[in-house]
Amino acid sequence: MIGLAPAAEVIRPAFARGLEPDPNLTVDEWAERYMVIPKSAGTSEYGKYRGARTPHARQVMRALSNAHPCKRVAVMGASQMLKTQVGLNWFGSTVHQSPSNFLWILPTGKLAKRASARVAKTIEAVPELAERVAAPRSRDSINTLDTKEYIGGALTVVTAGAAANLSELSARYVLFDEVDRSEGNVQGEGDPVALAEARQTTFERNRKSYFPSSPKTKGSSIIEALYLQGTQHEALADCVHCGHAQPLVFERLQLDDSGQAVYPCCECGACMYETDKTRMFARGAWSEGVVGDGETESFTINGMFLPYGWFSWLGLLREYEAAKAKLDEGSDELMITFYNTRLARSWERKKEQTKASELQARAEPYKLGTVPKGALILTATVDTQPDRLELKVTGWGEGLEAWIVDYQIIFSPPTEQATWGRLDEMLLARYLHAGGRMLPISATLIDSGGANTHDVYNFTRTRQHRHVYAIKGASTLNKPILSAKPSLVDVNWMGKSVPHGAKLWLIGTDTAKDYLAARYHLANGPGAIHFPADLPTEYYEQLTAEFCVTVFKRGRKVRVWEKKKNDRNEAGDLMVYSVAAAHYLGLHKKTPAQWKSVRDFVDPQTRDLFAEPPAPGTADAAAAPVATLANPVVPPVEQQPTDTWQTPKPAHTTNTPRRPSGRQW
Repeated sequence: MIGLAPAAEVIRPAFARGLEPDPNLTVDEWAERYMVIPKSAGTSEYGKYRGARTPHARQVMRALSNAHPCKRVAVMGASQMLKTQVGLNWFGSTVHQSPSNFLWILPTGKLAKRASARVAKTIEAVPELAERVAAPRSRDSINTLDTKEYIGGALTVVTAGAAANLSELSARYVLFDEVDRSEGNVQGEGDPVALAEARQTTFERNRKSYFPSSPKTKGSSIIEALYLQGTQHEALADCVHCGHAQPLVFERLQLDDSGQAVYPCCECGACMYETDKTRMFARGAWSEGVVGDGETESFTINGMFLPYGWFSWLGLLREYEAAKAKLDEGSDELMITFYNTRLARSWERKKEQTKASELQARAEPYKLGTVPKGALILTATVDTQPDRLELKVTGWGEGLEAWIVDYQIIFSPPTEQATWGRLDEMLLARYLHAGGRMLPISATLIDSGGANTHDVYNFTRTRQHRHVYAIKGASTLNKPILSAKPSLVDVNWMGKSVPHGAKLWLIGTDTAKDYLAARYHLANGPGAIHFPADLPTEYYEQLTAEFCVTVFKRGRKVRVWEKKKNDRNEAGDLMVYSVAAAHYLGLHKKTPAQWKSVRDFVDPQTRDLFAEPPAPGTADAAAAPVATLANPVVPPVEQQPTDTWQTPKPAHTTNTPRRPSGRQW
């Protein structure tokens, strides 16, 4: 047919293109050849991507390439360094050369929208990507704000805040941007890094993940942990005078006589200026690093390596001086930001913390399960965990002097009825006092936080006559150690509170921790805490796991209690609950005369048989209380046996019960 090309001339080149292998470039090579930074992205430098501007990114991108054997790349870097653009280069190269599902995770929804928009603009600017990615449509989900499908896979942009986002998608590639800004335990389901990489289970042979982030505080920084897990490469600069490769340490940066920021070489001592940056960074050199875990390539680079024309060395010095001035005033927030985002270092706050070894060295020669002479009234507290219950029994004496009497763990989930049956048996047990009397537990507080709230309510609802109650930490700071009255947490079918249902007491946990921290150093006397000889080292480590730091919130200086991410603190929490239990019983308000009455009942050997009774009408006579479960006195023999305590019957009233007063419980 006239005017039509012969079929062979059409088929031959198409067949040849089909046989041509896909490009097999490293990520940095692909970026140099194909990547375009769109002007609409809002960056200061746009157009054809030039690796010479950020030469240190080359080695990171080579580690992200399919040919590199590592499975994970972590960059602990300053702001605007080796993060979004490297991620875009990596994404583009995978779509073009080895397409598969790509998961891009960001800490907040705002950042996720911004990243998705940046991806869309990049796809539009790079022809090799535009021809492979589906065009945006309004009536389906092929190309939306958070999903972009292409031949061989799809990009999904999600936030780290919802655990469900990290469990629905299978992906070969994962980019977790600013991982240190995400929650350390996503909705109680675990480590966000582990959750993200669990999406790569079916791609174990060829998976790759990238974690670029600035660090946060030492001990809780996820990116610092990943860096230390890997090869620990540190960015290097070449001296323009002697060629010596060296890291750039901010503390060596100084001002010359003309007010310019200069960096003296650690080898020859000659100064390098801001204008020397291009030559200093030309090789993009990194230190050799260490072996690491065999799967993680890790890098760290600070803000002194920003290209010439970006944030300057002089700007770094000025920011530091401003942060230093605030630090001298007592606020470390600006200095933390400077360390994290400019120096790529985690910040270690000054902390107030009791040493576990000091408390363990004070252990006394009595054993768990026994009650020393000074302990007169027992309280129990229970911490709930998904797989167990932990019980602590504390003995209290005059001035809230405390003795650890028992510590037991029920290795059974709180979802099982047998677990609560075993706990009930323990709470009904009596403990042998050094004076010979058997002491019961006078009050019990059970943590209702976590996933077993209603299990705790169900247990305490029918045992409130034994002073067994659910508790929960107050959500705001500086609350009383124990609330003035409990909250009614049971409702009927009309949504109204049930007067005789389960009740919840709120605890000012930070207030109680401050109370304990101020008394841990006491060895004897009011406020001191005594420990038996057979408590393990782990108990003391848990007891002192938290430390107090001063931070600024909404412009105000506040003290908060923190702990390192992986440290356990069940023993510390139980000690906090014990202080609340003592306040529930009103032990902090007892007078010396009242404590004497309790002591005379619990340990008759301490009674002074020749002491004169208090004169009628005096303060001591008025202070003598009626015998109750947790406030025993010695009654006439014909009224009460001497080997038990009288248990008061619960009052049947429609009013919400308040905690016992100092006189009658």
